[in-house]
Order: sequence, then C-alpha cells, then structure tokens
Amino acid sequence: MVQLKAILMAASLAALTGGCMSTGTSSSQSAAPGGSDNSFLNIFKYGGLTKPESMKDEDEEIECPSVQILDGTAALRAESGAGVRHQFSVVQTARECRAEGSNIIIKMGVEGRALLGPSGSPGSFTVPVRFVAKRGETVVASKLVRQGVTIPTGEAQASFIAIEEGMSVPKVGAGELELFVGLDGSGGAAERPARKKR
Repeated sequence: MVQLKAILMAASLAALTGGCMSTGTSSSQSAAPGGSDNSFLNIFKYGGLTKPESMKDEDEEIECPSVQILDGTAALRAESGAGVRHQFSVVQTARECRAEGSNIIIKMGVEGRALLGPSGSPGSFTVPVRFVAKRGETVVASKLVRQGVTIPTGEAQASFIAIEEGMSVPKVGAGELELFVGLDGSGGAAERPARKKR
C-alpha cells in the first residue's frame, strides 16, 4: 500500500512538472479559463472570492505589460538521497498597474501548487516567490515574498497564493517595462535571462 501511494505521488509529480512549464501567464482581467469566476483572480483583485457589490471599477488603473516567468523558475524541487520530497510550481499569474504621480504602482500575484514527492511528508513549507520589474537590461524593482503553505495530513498537495502589492517604478526610463515572476530558491539577485511567454 505504501509503495502504491509512492507511485501515485510520483506520477502526480511528473504530470505537474510537465504541465507547469507550459502554463501561460494571465492578467487580472484576461486570465485562465473561468474568467470572473476564477478564485485566484478574485482574491488578487478584490481580496476575497467574489467582487464586493459596493466596489466600483477603479479608473486609475493603467495597462500593464504581461507577466513572464524568469528562466528556470517555474518550478522548485526539494530532493533528498531517497528522491523528491516536495515541489512547488507556478500555476498562473496576475498583475495590475496604476499611476501615482511620476510612478507606476505595480501589483503582481502568483497562484501556485505544493506537491509532495515519494520521499515527502505533510507539513508546513515556505515558498520563495520573486517579483521583478525591468526596463531593458536594468532591474528597477525586485521583491522576494516568502509565502507559507501547508499540506495537511492525508493530502498530497495544496495551493498557495503570493501577492506583492507595493512595487513602485518610475513611469519613464530607458527600455520597455517588463514584469517577471519566479520561484527563487537561492533568495539572491534576480538578474538572470528571462524566458519570454510563448
């Protein structure tokens, strides 16, 4: 029975690994299937599962560039001598931009999944999520959010949401504004080649 459970978890892990690299990014307005019913996007935009009836659409919002995934950071795996303990992966992203004086205030979010491997066990984990804004080759803002996630006993996976709300960049500068996210296991600088969204 233990061996069967390990095989099933390994199969789930393999499926997740294969899928996370092809997952597209999405904006807070046009997202993954589900549209306005998408729970992640509602939490990102409104702070809850549904839009408050009294809330009006903000007219200060400006267009954001699409979010790209930093090269090699769509998934983060923890291994031991016996095999994979757990893996984190990016499922989808969202972003909003608004003007504030001479700056652009950027809000970015990531929905991800934590999955146990054959050598893993349920518990609490910390997911390091990197948010980056660049102009040309220059990083103009970079924030690391350490998001907690718990996989309960009897479960093999759990979802998490990480949001960075206060990233501020100048409206003008050399190069086009680009936004990136990724799972940063090193917690170091974010200057690495980026994989464009296909």
